[in-house]
Amino acid sequence: MQLDKLMYLTVHVMTPGILLAVGLLWGHFIRAKPVSTNLMDNLSVIAIYYLISSVIWLFNMKTIRNITENGK
Repeated sequence: MQLDKLMYLTVHVMTPGILLAVGLLWGHFIRAKPVSTNLMDNLSVIAIYYLISSVIWLFNMKTIRNITENGK
């Protein structure tokens, strides 16, 4: 798999999934919050994460492609 595809998969799929799972478990078992409140809080954090990571991804796309093509 190419480096840029692997990075995209990690940044936009795996990390938010892990954040959601950990946040839901933490809120349910440790903080004992209701599921609806817990879910809304975690989804808002993931939305902010997506916004920031997408902007960073957009500005660094040329660099990522150059690194992938040159292999450095």
